[in-house]
Parts: sequence; structure tokens; C-alpha cells
Amino acid sequence: MRLGETHTEARTGLTIVTPAVTIHSVSRRFGKRIAIDDLTLDIPKGELLGIVGADGAGKTTLLQMICAILDPNEGRVTVAGFDTVRHAANIHATLGYVPQSYSLYGELTVAENLAFFAEIRGVPGLEFAHRRELLLHFSGLAQFLDRRTKSLSGGMQKKLAVCCALLHEPDILVLDEPTLGVDPISRRDLWTMLFDAHANGKTIICATSYMDEAARCDRVAVLSGGRLLACQKPEHFGIDFEESVKHLLSPSVSIPQTPVFSPREVIGEAIRVAELTRRFGAFTAVDHISFTVATGEVFGLLGPNGSGKSTTIKMLTGILPASTGSMEVAGIDVSTRPGAVKGRIGYMSQRFSLYTDLTVDENIEFFGTVYGLAAPVLAERRNWVLELAGLAGQERKLVKTLSGAIKQRLALGCAVLHRPDVLFLDEPTSGVDPVSRAAFWRLIAEIAGVGTAVLVTTHYIREAEHCDRVAFIDRGRLLATDAPAALRKRYGGVKLEDVFMALIRETS
Repeated sequence: MRLGETHTEARTGLTIVTPAVTIHSVSRRFGKRIAIDDLTLDIPKGELLGIVGADGAGKTTLLQMICAILDPNEGRVTVAGFDTVRHAANIHATLGYVPQSYSLYGELTVAENLAFFAEIRGVPGLEFAHRRELLLHFSGLAQFLDRRTKSLSGGMQKKLAVCCALLHEPDILVLDEPTLGVDPISRRDLWTMLFDAHANGKTIICATSYMDEAARCDRVAVLSGGRLLACQKPEHFGIDFEESVKHLLSPSVSIPQTPVFSPREVIGEAIRVAELTRRFGAFTAVDHISFTVATGEVFGLLGPNGSGKSTTIKMLTGILPASTGSMEVAGIDVSTRPGAVKGRIGYMSQRFSLYTDLTVDENIEFFGTVYGLAAPVLAERRNWVLELAGLAGQERKLVKTLSGAIKQRLALGCAVLHRPDVLFLDEPTSGVDPVSRAAFWRLIAEIAGVGTAVLVTTHYIREAEHCDRVAFIDRGRLLATDAPAALRKRYGGVKLEDVFMALIRETS
């Protein structure tokens, strides 16, 4: 029986509809590690299913088994009536898959990527032309047809990946963290595309770290340690959906004891930026921005992909020179003395700033040596980094084998080994589950509480509520700077994300 087919049960007269996906007593191991543990779940045709869980919960493994990329060790998965082990080719033709590391071709243009995926999916020329126009309209990519994919922002690349997955009009669409690292505007665009596909009868299975996205799904499956904790409608989780999910997940997430820092002497303004500009040829990435960050302040820099956030951080850390303007960090003129600022700052980049082929201990040793810590001091601080990351007794593990949340805490520990005056965090919680994000922000608050200034970028606008002040930036220009509560009040008490959207509209 194929997807959507029905039959009438002779004795009862009931009409039976075959589920889009049936997962029965499925387990999957990688060596001794159990990734999926005796999981059973039916996904009806036309459902929008959200999957949430902590890092390492098994979300990606489950999606890859549904897509017939991985075989179960025990149990059975059927998709559109096909067994994933025996009929993988049929399943590949039936569904569309957007993985976290999506397989677009960076050297090809948007138009060339669409044409390539249409060809390998066997989409006829006239149908391709029609579908391409529809998808370009919904994604907003029509004006970028001739641009190389590697030159697109992260949000546009994700939208293109979804377009490529929908070209052959699959019955089932599977997405693994499609909005990972995507700004709020692109995130809304992506979900508009998904809701449109859902309204047209597509079955959509989506893993996400955003609780507001999960709350808009028909049902939400919560995974922990490879097991299914719950699968039900969002409203059945309780009055506060996000808190209910966090409560389910919290026993599986290690919340480490925060390292204790002694308070530092107040040094006034930790960062001062005046008319800072950075150009790349004719393109202006940062356009005459000015702001200050006080000692002990948590300052959020918010904006869409390509708005200039990372470029700003790279200038402040001495990695990139400014085109014009001035900048002081920890009392040092970074424009004239970029090397002098290195020992006064900590920096955690979007890629965690760790060496993945080294062990945990080797990373701590490396950063401690770079920061010039004496052996006794490094030995003492090494212990609290291990405790911070929940890695005591696992010092010889390779970093590449760690989950995202554990890497995140290890990277933070390495970035503050030398007790910097200023800590720069560039998208530190991207792709991290909500419970680990909450724990991470508690750590940031405690580090700021003893006098370290923290400048942090994030795409999770809700996280900005944890900042003392935020600055919204778009196309290199600073739109507004104030405390989150003051910004919300200025726009009638709306959510901070709606403030951001209003600012973007005002300046477009």
C-alpha cells in the first residue's frame, strides 16, 4: 500500500489511512553509543511534526533513518509504504531532505543550483520553469539568480536549499535545523515557505532549536538520550509550552557549577567605538557606527545575516583593520596597537574557536600557554574549565566527538582562562538546545557580574532580553541602542523581535 491509499477494514467498516512514516521499535547504535533507543512513532500524511531535544538526543540520526541514509540496527522504518532498508531508492525519490550541512554547490549560481537539482530529480523542462518561478517568488531569491551561492547570506542559502528540495514536489519534506544561524527575517521567510507547502498537503518533519517554531507545529516530539519522551500537540504540554519542554529535557542536560571569579577593579568604559567604518572595495560592511560598552555590561549586537556584526567584532579584536573611525578596547587604541589588545580580551567565534583534532586537555593547554599563564595558575584554572564543560575525567576525548553544547562550554572556558577585561561572543548559542542556552546565559551573567564586559551577537532575539543593552544593526548601520525594556516600551510593549522588524521597516 502506498502513501495516502485507503482500504476498508471488512469487520468494522473503518477507513484506514496509511501513515506517511511509520517507525516501529527502532534502535540505532554507533559502536557502544546508543543514538536511538527503541523508538516507535507514526507520522500521519499531511502532518507538520516538530522534533526538539538536547544536543546528542538523536534528532539527526532519526531524520537520517527516515530518509533511508542510515539503517536501523533493530526495528523498522517505512516511508510512503516503502521499507527504508529494502527500498531506499524509492524513498529518495519520494521525499526532499534539507540537512544541517546542506549540499548546495558554492561555485554555482542560484539559477545553476536550481537547474542542477531539477535535472538530477528528473523534473521536465516546462514543469521546472513553472515550479522555479513559484519558489523564487516565495523565497525572494529572484533578484539573486546570477549570484554564486557561496556569496549568499546564510539565510538565503537556507531558502535556496529548501527550494532545491521542493523542486520535484515531494510528498514528504524532512528538515534538520533549517533555521540554524539564520536571522529573524530569513527565519520568518523560511517558515512562510514551509507553511505554504504544509497547506498544500505536504508532510513536513522538522528538527528545530526554536521553541516558538516548534509551538506552531501540529505535534511536537521530544527526544532525550535517543528515547521519545513525548509526542503531542503543543497545547497539550501545558500553559507554558517552552517551560514544559525545558522541564522534560532538564534531567538529561548537565548544568555545570559556574567558575568563581574574584571581582575586578572598575575601569569605566570597556569599549568605545566612534564612527567606525569598514569597506571591502565598493561594499560598505560597517557604516559609521558609534557605541560604548561599560565594564561588567552585557551588550547585545543584533541584526540579520550580513548586517556587519561579525565584521565589527573582528575589528574590535584586531583581526581586521578599520577603514575609518576609532575604537578603544580595555583602554587600548585597537587601530594603532591591534596586537596589544590580544591579551586583554577573550574571543569565541561562531565556530567555537577550538581545535577539533586536539583533545580537551590539549585545547586547554594550548590556550593557557597562548595567554601566558604560569603552570600553577593554568593547572588550577584547567580544573574549573573541565567542571564548567562537564568534562572531568574525559580530558583525553577529541573535541570533534563532543556535542555542540559541550563544545560551547569548553570554548567559553578557554576564552576566559586568562580573565579578560572584555569577552567577545559571536553567535555562541547557534544550534544549541533551549536548556543548554539558558545555562549558558547564566554563565555569561556571572562572568559579567565580576566586571568583565561582554559583547555578544545572537540570532535568538529572545536571548537579547538577557542583555543590559542591545544595539540593532542592519546593512552596516546602527538603528537603535537601548535597554530591551526601553525599546519594547518605545514600540508599545511589543516583543523585542517585533521591535526589530519595525526598525527594519522604518529604514528600508
